Amino acid sequence: MNYSDYICFDFETTGKNPNTAQPIQIAAVVIHGRKLEIKEGTEFQSLIRPNFDEYECKQLNLDPLTDDSIAIHGKTRELLQTAPSPKSVWSNFSEYCKQYNHGKSNFTAPIATGYNINSYDMVIVDRLCSKAPYNFGPVNKEGGQDIFNRIKKIDMLDFMFALFENNSEVNSLSADNLFRGYMGYAKGQAHDAMSDTIMVAEIFCRTMRLMRRTASSTRFKGVFNE
Repeated sequence: MNYSDYICFDFETTGKNPNTAQPIQIAAVVIHGRKLEIKEGTEFQSLIRPNFDEYECKQLNLDPLTDDSIAIHGKTRELLQTAPSPKSVWSNFSEYCKQYNHGKSNFTAPIATGYNINSYDMVIVDRLCSKAPYNFGPVNKEGGQDIFNRIKKIDMLDFMFALFENNSEVNSLSADNLFRGYMGYAKGQAHDAMSDTIMVAEIFCRTMRLMRRTASSTRFKGVFNE
């Protein structure tokens, strides 16, 4: 049985490639592991100042902030010029996550949760923790990120594929199409990290409650002995 909390989080970035995109915003909320509800007062969010020097970005293999990316996330150069540095934000986020590691070990750390985090957001987490030009830590003995649970991750994209892979009404598993379009989620603003985090967290809670109800009424023990 799980007693760890979940931390649902999201980045807004300068590009689509998680290996080169610069994070420009991060947001997170904590979900109670047993109650499956967002813990009141646990919102974390911050803008992050990117590297604006296009020459340095090229040397460091970083995506610069472009007009095309601004058109998607709406974070202007003027706004981001005064944002805190990546190192400062990451230090604050690491301390935030540490509060919810109740057993103070890799295996009791909060469980990373989000939408497409396995292919995108967790790649950025690993870069911020242990890869140039960041290397901000914390890292575990193997050199990987030491913020979230070492084994468990919940990627809601995988959940949604399992639920809708045979549904002809769903033609795209993008969060905007599925949640704001098909499901009719109307809160917040798309492509804002805080709004998207709250949306995914609320749908995660509903999905997990559904799975618990289904699991509690389905017999698994000894099923292959029949």
